Amino acid sequence: MAKFIFRKKIKEETENKEKEKKNKKINIGSSSELGKKIISAAGDVVDAADEIADEIVKISAAGWSLLITVCASFIKAVDLAEDIIEWFVLKVMVKAGRRMHNGRLKMLEYKKEIIRDGIVIVLASIGIVGVFAWATDYEYSYNGKPLGIVKEQSDVLEILDIVSDELSMEYGTSIEIDPETDITFTPVVSYGRQIDTSDQVLRRFTYMDEIQTNACSISANGQIIAIVENEQVANDVLEEIRSLYLSKSKDVEYEYVGFAEEIEIEPYSTTLSNVSSFERAVEIIRSGGQQAVEYTVEAGDSLYAICDKLGLSLEELQALNPGLDENTMLHVGDKLNSQEEIPLLTVETVEITTMAESVPYETEYQTSSYYYEGETYVTRSGSNGRASITARLTKHNGKVVEREDLDSEIIIEPVNEIIVKGTKPVPPKIGTGTFIRPVNVGIYASYGYRWGRMHEGIDLAAPTGTPIKAADGGTVVSAGWHSNYGYMIIIDHGANTRTLYAHCSKLNVSAGNKVYQGQVIGLVGNTGRSTGPHCHFEIHINGRTVNPANYV
Repeated sequence: MAKFIFRKKIKEETENKEKEKKNKKINIGSSSELGKKIISAAGDVVDAADEIADEIVKISAAGWSLLITVCASFIKAVDLAEDIIEWFVLKVMVKAGRRMHNGRLKMLEYKKEIIRDGIVIVLASIGIVGVFAWATDYEYSYNGKPLGIVKEQSDVLEILDIVSDELSMEYGTSIEIDPETDITFTPVVSYGRQIDTSDQVLRRFTYMDEIQTNACSISANGQIIAIVENEQVANDVLEEIRSLYLSKSKDVEYEYVGFAEEIEIEPYSTTLSNVSSFERAVEIIRSGGQQAVEYTVEAGDSLYAICDKLGLSLEELQALNPGLDENTMLHVGDKLNSQEEIPLLTVETVEITTMAESVPYETEYQTSSYYYEGETYVTRSGSNGRASITARLTKHNGKVVEREDLDSEIIIEPVNEIIVKGTKPVPPKIGTGTFIRPVNVGIYASYGYRWGRMHEGIDLAAPTGTPIKAADGGTVVSAGWHSNYGYMIIIDHGANTRTLYAHCSKLNVSAGNKVYQGQVIGLVGNTGRSTGPHCHFEIHINGRTVNPANYV
């Protein structure tokens, strides 16, 4: 059929070509040879196509035969498998039937024994389950920390709301315990162990400071310095810190009150143990910082006395000063490392204040030929004045760091001090053989026996602080404390002559000094064995006292 269709198609194409040639009036005669060649080629193509078609038919027949063979083999294998499975199932069923039959026969034979044993096993099982259920309870934990044992999980779950409310009320913050994430239960054998009641469960939770809570942090320059219950408490703490450095005086007007640091108050999740009360937070911020300082050893200091002054233990002082121990010798002026408490926050205030302030007096100098060169005498003591100052003060924690005076008014004028300088030439600092009275006052106790004992000088009464002058020039051989004489001065004038000045309140010279006649060597006092301020004056010639009244 395929050959026929193909040939018909070739014939139709040939006829169409001849029609086209006729329509175009082409001369067939001149191309008859070409037509023969085309027909011959077409015949060859038809023959080749016939051969290809025959080969395809042969291949298709062979493939179909192979497919049928494979399918038949598969079906045969399936049938064989079904026979094997059917045989196996039948065999299993037969064996099961036989065993059931044998078992039934045995059950009939041992019916009573089987029923009895079954009842025993069931009762034993029920007993074991009952005992296990009776002895098995639940260990409850908060975030992995075991707290106790309860009979039923509901003993804990039913009071969690009460626990949250009581803790929130006690700490002034919002505390929520999530039974899904915070609480876990573990079955345990509780025989011989305490089983918590609802009250005990409540106490265990309320006394546990590891409970997570939503609190509030106070940060300074990004560093947390305190954690409190809530934002209101945080603001109250900061307000209290500010108030520590505010004056209640009506003369102070504040332009600014704040902190030098950048303060942030933020929600913060933590445990109850980290939450500070209002009072504790104020104390932490007020004195929670440390600053290095130096301590200068003073007269009479010891290690333990220094520790008391600084508020440190000996171990703490030694840690700050390596090599320091109880045997270390301390000297006045030595420096020791120490620490002092400082606030964690800096309260900055800018205030306008009016204050009274001292106005220092000035000193005026005058000259006088009545006094020797080098001598000075205050003829009028100076006194400071008072002024009312209005100023703008910038303070950090109460200490002035910047001052701007806005107004000033003098209330009391200062009184200048007047000092007279001597211009009189200084006499030779040697003995002249003559004496002057050391204090220019009258004699109130004379030389000689008094009250049953020898009074070896004269007493010159004068107010404490009155200048004492050298009776003659010479060299100071003694200046210091001497028993009944109190503070005393002895001057050697040469020619085996000496003078003594006792009961002084102050000494202006020391041993070895050269003095001239009339030089102030001390001040009248009441030291030693004395009944009142005066200068006890003696003259010694050749080692024996003489009556000073005969020489001055």
